[in-house]
Amino acid sequence: MRTLVIDTATRACSVALFDGNDLVSAQHEVIGRGHAERLLPLIAALPDSGKADQIFVNVGPGSFTGIRVGVAAAKALGLAWHIDVQGYGCLPLIAAMARAQMAEPLAVDVIMTGGHGEYFFEAFAADGQS
Repeated sequence: MRTLVIDTATRACSVALFDGNDLVSAQHEVIGRGHAERLLPLIAALPDSGKADQIFVNVGPGSFTGIRVGVAAAKALGLAWHIDVQGYGCLPLIAAMARAQMAEPLAVDVIMTGGHGEYFFEAFAADGQS
């Protein structure tokens, strides 16, 4: 099953196409602003123009405008391709990546800068629950 992953919640505009657990292709640009102009060309640059069986889109935390751009594009592509669109939070993803590198499960605290002096924080238990 092919999965298109979209992340526009930060200064970067990122897309990736997976086939199962295998990364097929990815595009990533740190642009600050302009996600709306860059997102669809990045998706189009993926094999088969990013056509997938499902889409996952970052729903934050992060830039409100960036998140809206990513969610709107994901929903539009999902509607056009008749596929499911799901949101994911990036803090649980970062925690899972950290736990995957540990020899034994431990609690993880994730802190991320959000711009405008904001910080996002979430604590995760050793079993991944927040």
